[in-house]
Amino acid sequence: MFDKGEITIISAADEGFVPHLATLFLSLLQTKKSDTVINFYVIDDQIALVSKEMLNRMVNEYNATISYLQIDTEEFDTMVESDRIPKTAYFRIAIPNFLKHTDIKRAIYLDCDIVALQPIEDIWAIDLGDKLLAAVEDAGFHQRLDAMEIDAKSHIYFNSGVMIIDIEKWRAEKISEQVLTFASTNQEALTFHDQDALNAILHDRWLILHPKWNAQAYILLGEKDHPTKIGKVEYDEARSNPALVHYSGHIKPWCEKSDHPYRKNYLALREQTPFPIK
Repeated sequence: MFDKGEITIISAADEGFVPHLATLFLSLLQTKKSDTVINFYVIDDQIALVSKEMLNRMVNEYNATISYLQIDTEEFDTMVESDRIPKTAYFRIAIPNFLKHTDIKRAIYLDCDIVALQPIEDIWAIDLGDKLLAAVEDAGFHQRLDAMEIDAKSHIYFNSGVMIIDIEKWRAEKISEQVLTFASTNQEALTFHDQDALNAILHDRWLILHPKWNAQAYILLGEKDHPTKIGKVEYDEARSNPALVHYSGHIKPWCEKSDHPYRKNYLALREQTPFPIK
């Protein structure tokens, strides 16, 4: 069984995204309970040594650790990319394999464009049952599996920006290998790249979290309606009380033209990191 007092958080970043990674980490550290230990793991895509030193100093001020995972990126070289979804997005697919030399049984993966407003402990110990992960439905793409012609019992499609992963089950069933194979052989069909590939393999095998735990921009900006009554209620709840704000979409809170309702939260946190906006 995993340790409920120690939380494993994993993110992936290159040098350009380090300021956003630092903002995410600081938000988690400031909202966690005082006796909780957070162990951060960063999938390192050529982050500069000076940036690592600055991140280390920031994290060391709290009850937390940080480790960097050096990986061979060659297996991701053939994956389709875009200006919004870089190759680093695919790294989350292989997280359990990156941790094979540890005794970690559970981890939470978080995109860098997220800030925590509530303690991450509130979802850390959630019972996954026989599922391989827990996630939030992707806002606005409720028919995505149908469009991909995936034969599934449930056609709910998850957003991969927040995932609670059962490391042992994932590794035992070689999910990473299955997802990467699907991604490499179906590149023309991958509109949402790694997320499409993850859903293609893990449909029907994930637990649905309340949308406040991945409060995507479409939800918070009121740009998408949920097709069900309970979904509409949960969207309202997420807007009024988000736990993890995900600045998904093209316009990020560090962009001057952002009108995101929680932009100030990001900016205030960013100023407290070693990487303030110049």
